[in-house]
Amino acid sequence: MKSTNVGIIGLGVIGKRMAKNMVIHPKFRVIGGYDVNENKRSEFKHECKGIKVVSTAEELLSNPKLDLLYVGTPPASHAEYVKWAVEKKLKIFCEKPLGIDEDQSHELIEIVKFNKTFNAVNFVYASAPAADAAKDYISSGEIGDPVGVEISLTFSCWPRKWQADATWLGESKEGGFMREVGSHFLYLSYRLLGIPKWVATPLISRPSPKSAETLFQGICTIDDIPISINGFVGGKLNDIIEWRLRGTRNSLRIKNWYSLERQGNVDWDPLLTGDQSLPQTAYMAQLDRLADQLNKGELLLPDFYDAFIIQKLVEDGLRNSKELRK
Repeated sequence: MKSTNVGIIGLGVIGKRMAKNMVIHPKFRVIGGYDVNENKRSEFKHECKGIKVVSTAEELLSNPKLDLLYVGTPPASHAEYVKWAVEKKLKIFCEKPLGIDEDQSHELIEIVKFNKTFNAVNFVYASAPAADAAKDYISSGEIGDPVGVEISLTFSCWPRKWQADATWLGESKEGGFMREVGSHFLYLSYRLLGIPKWVATPLISRPSPKSAETLFQGICTIDDIPISINGFVGGKLNDIIEWRLRGTRNSLRIKNWYSLERQGNVDWDPLLTGDQSLPQTAYMAQLDRLADQLNKGELLLPDFYDAFIIQKLVEDGLRNSKELRK
């Protein structure tokens, strides 16, 4: 398989990470990048030397050597770039969430389906070793019957310090931890157990109507399996990111994104060895799977339809939640 020539739109923290990982992956070649923000373009040039940065999206998408477009911009702009990529007959690898407008995202599904456009969405638990191993443990019957899932998301501040310049993450229009982080764990639950549905009105708190949530509590079910989601921002406390699956024989948890553990008689026992719990291993596994899908044509990563299921779940939860009054 020849290398896939990639263009990157969105040169913030996530775009730079994707570029650096693709550069060291043997199946990808980043041939250009673009961001509407001139400062982001300058930072990218400094940190990702050797990758051409262009001054317009049109220049990037019109490159005849381009095979695939990675869309790493804020979600409200995804539709514009996806449609443009379809017109240029490019393959598409898009960040989550697919969008924030359900009608717009549904239209994207129809567009890529009609044009038979390759499309995949970057949910980390599509290929992270922790998620793959959890799937195997569930399938083998090791945990018995699943009886409940708990998702805990606690942040000392939001946006997180390393995202401070992405101010949109702190706004209710596009940002918030439910879209940015909660969606990953809802996708994980969807991949392993089935489609979640809200069964009660979630609770939410925002400092102002235009601010992202600082508290979110909700309950979904997958068939008869309850999923509780508890998210909170504030306080002098290290961030807590955990997904726990309780079973009749054993329980599993994914801690700090990529560490998988099983409940022993007393303590939690790690199930992954070596570098399998490292973020970098998960990043490269995602690119391995993307390369395999491009080469083999098999559906290995979530597509726009999968992403829409999670987007709709999150947006329904945010839109229909009950505001906690101070």
